[in-house]
Amino acid sequence: MLPLSDNLFLIQSSSAGEGKTRKMAKGLILCHQDGEFSGESAGFGLPVLKTKNQTIFPSLFSTTRHNAGSVEVVYHLNRINTWQIAGIAAPALFSDFMEKIVNFYMDRPKFQSTGLTIRNTLFKFFKIQSTMNPGKSFGYCRVLYQAKNLQLKISVKGQAPKNPDQLILLNEVPGMDFTRMITRNKNGRKIFDGEDFLPWQTCAIETAVENPGLHVGFFLSLPENQTRSCFQVAAGREVGQDLNWAGLSLAADSDTFTYFVNFYQSGSKTSS
Repeated sequence: MLPLSDNLFLIQSSSAGEGKTRKMAKGLILCHQDGEFSGESAGFGLPVLKTKNQTIFPSLFSTTRHNAGSVEVVYHLNRINTWQIAGIAAPALFSDFMEKIVNFYMDRPKFQSTGLTIRNTLFKFFKIQSTMNPGKSFGYCRVLYQAKNLQLKISVKGQAPKNPDQLILLNEVPGMDFTRMITRNKNGRKIFDGEDFLPWQTCAIETAVENPGLHVGFFLSLPENQTRSCFQVAAGREVGQDLNWAGLSLAADSDTFTYFVNFYQSGSKTSS
């Protein structure tokens, strides 16, 4: 357990969660005194590799606890998403097709709400399910987590991705609990609740994801020596058939970098 405050802490647990993510490694899971925020989310600081044709997810290789506020995890990038239709394994071409559909969906924010509704209907009717299974190894990624005073420092060191492969760090919580996105700029802030919090959109690094009931949220930041233009941030939330996540992703031009997850709650100085 890595404490963040009197009633917020993080745990490292590969068994937490639901759906397809139960068969892959997780980043750190956010917990509140009233329970665990896992859902179908990836947790905080989970590396995935985006290749031209597929997304590679990790399995857990090793965990080393350094002290009360620090843990180091080595992830093996070797899990792929496989599909079943009515209980029958789908051919590999179906996985390629689904990856293209996902890319199409992510690039068209105005279509996403309708697309998610269509997806949920088709998945339920045809009994389409996905699960994580072992695949080809794409190397390892070492992540050091250091928690202190409502901030999680995440230091990443992975194998250099081959172009056009890209290392992405996921920072996720359950979408059923975290239903609000807050954007900030020089003119103030704007709140997006429920369905207005789209499944996928690029955003500024100051964007926050929040549980409005508990007024617990988080946003990302970079060390002063990191150049913002070298990172791409996206926010998203999906709740539906076998979906229950919300969060922020950070894609980097490098495979070695550091960033922060800044948490806030009612009464904290960073509270929105």
